[in-house]
Amino acid sequence: MELYRASRRRGWQVAAVLALVTSGVTGCVSPSVPGYQVRAVPKGFLFTANANTGANPLPDREMLSHGVWFGDIESFEPRSSIYITRYAGAVSIEEARAVRDVQAGKYGNPASIDYGQVETVTIDGRPAFTWMETRYDEHDAVRSREYQAVIPTDTVSYLVAFSTRAAPRLHPDSLTRVVHSWGPGKTEVLWGPIKIAVALLLGLAALFVYKARG
Repeated sequence: MELYRASRRRGWQVAAVLALVTSGVTGCVSPSVPGYQVRAVPKGFLFTANANTGANPLPDREMLSHGVWFGDIESFEPRSSIYITRYAGAVSIEEARAVRDVQAGKYGNPASIDYGQVETVTIDGRPAFTWMETRYDEHDAVRSREYQAVIPTDTVSYLVAFSTRAAPRLHPDSLTRVVHSWGPGKTEVLWGPIKIAVALLLGLAALFVYKARG
């Protein structure tokens, strides 16, 4: 599980540049996609499908699809992300607790990290299993938060993880409101912002490749 989380952190800049460029260009010519999704995505977030995040937090489950919303991009590095992973079958609360326990046990639960317990809540009219991780700086101020929810249905389950380092989003309500908006909906393509973002990211991608070769 930690490999999964570390891979996400290390890959933010590369994913933001390369994955968003690819999916952004595709998004400009593709119709909106209906289905289960986060319906209250904050403004300015951009979506990419099939992003590679490294290790699988539920290795005993078949991963069916994966996507991510990147937001609060500062100096071309996202400070917020919403990861959505779809798995075969109904994930149990025991499996959700195992994912959380792997996270909490990796560093021995130091004082600078608060791993919340798994709670059962209602999302889209069905039971879901959630927990909140909070990280503090040397002054005991909140540095980042990540709210995760496992939302099982009869045939598939969704792992939705909203992680942020952006100060305006650090209040727990900001994260839970977004994740709890999960349900059937339709992802609308924001043509203007996508075109601008693609143009910027194409330039950054070219710079990234140039520096890598140098």
